[in-house]
Amino acid sequence: MIIDSNGRLFGKVSIIDVLIIALVIAACFFIAVRYFSSRDNPIGAGSSLDELEIKFYSEEVNNFVVDAIKAGDAAKEFAQYANFGTVVNVEKADSITWVGDFDGFILPSSKDGHYSSIIVTTRARGRINDIGFELDGTNYFVGKTVIMQFGKAGFQGRIAGVERVADIEAGAISNASAIEAEGGADMDSQPDEAEDDRDSA
Repeated sequence: MIIDSNGRLFGKVSIIDVLIIALVIAACFFIAVRYFSSRDNPIGAGSSLDELEIKFYSEEVNNFVVDAIKAGDAAKEFAQYANFGTVVNVEKADSITWVGDFDGFILPSSKDGHYSSIIVTTRARGRINDIGFELDGTNYFVGKTVIMQFGKAGFQGRIAGVERVADIEAGAISNASAIEAEGGADMDSQPDEAEDDRDSA
């Protein structure tokens, strides 16, 4: 018989054991499907993605790391290996180190020669939400400490900002229009000033 009098399959395995094993396999399969589907489509089917501009900042990084990061490098977040798109800009400045003075105050200082502060800007597809922004299936927020890899280099820093590229470009167009309008107003006022000068003469 397949099941004996003790309820064992082929006299060796309990039916309950078989059911438990089947449930564990089904649960593992369900988790794997959810995980890989979220990686392939992190925001969900039918939802739109925006191009985001994300900035990363660190107060003190070795110069050989700073010099190794270039525009065009692929950007990845180390812990989740989330795709942060491509590096579009790298800004380098004096390093910032916080030290205590004799009066007990904490003051900014700098290590000359071997260290720099750095801002790396990347662009990637994602979505800004109520708690920060969602990218490659993971939520992030401004101020979060992350370990980033840019090409063959990387550093630990903080997410310093995120904006939609469309909003940045719209702001630039708006500023240009305002400057142009201001310039036109100045040009319109010049004939009136010249006429006043003639009248006073």
